[in-house]
Amino acid sequence: MSKPLTYADLLGEEWRVSSRRLQSCLRRVFRELCAETLVSLRKEPRLQIATSGHNSVWAYFPMHRRRWIVRSLGIELKPETRILLVFNDVIIDGQPAKQSEAELRDHLGHTLLYLRAPKAPNDCRNALKEWDRCCSDLTRRRWTEGVQTNRLI
Repeated sequence: MSKPLTYADLLGEEWRVSSRRLQSCLRRVFRELCAETLVSLRKEPRLQIATSGHNSVWAYFPMHRRRWIVRSLGIELKPETRILLVFNDVIIDGQPAKQSEAELRDHLGHTLLYLRAPKAPNDCRNALKEWDRCCSDLTRRRWTEGVQTNRLI
């Protein structure tokens, strides 16, 4: 009997994540978020996902067709896309899972903040606050386990 899929698993499938390592990292990171945030990510038309890039994970916003990343990766943007979240399976497969999870939290924090308040300051400190705001009460935590902003210390 197979294990039942969680909402986090479904979101990973919808994002067409093929790397097992990325799927595992996304699953762990998504489980920290409250259900309302997961639903909003799933139904957000302004968010587009791509799975090739120059970094392990990166959030680009605001998005427009002439942007370098769109041209260099040959990404076909949907008309409603305002934020592009790009994963690179090869880089994620080659680095420690904890580093990938920290980078996912950071860039998802930037993504969630932009989607909620596009004109708000969107530095790493504010992305962290947004991440914490979107975490469920049971999993709410700070990145005090050796991770700050976008790098290991």
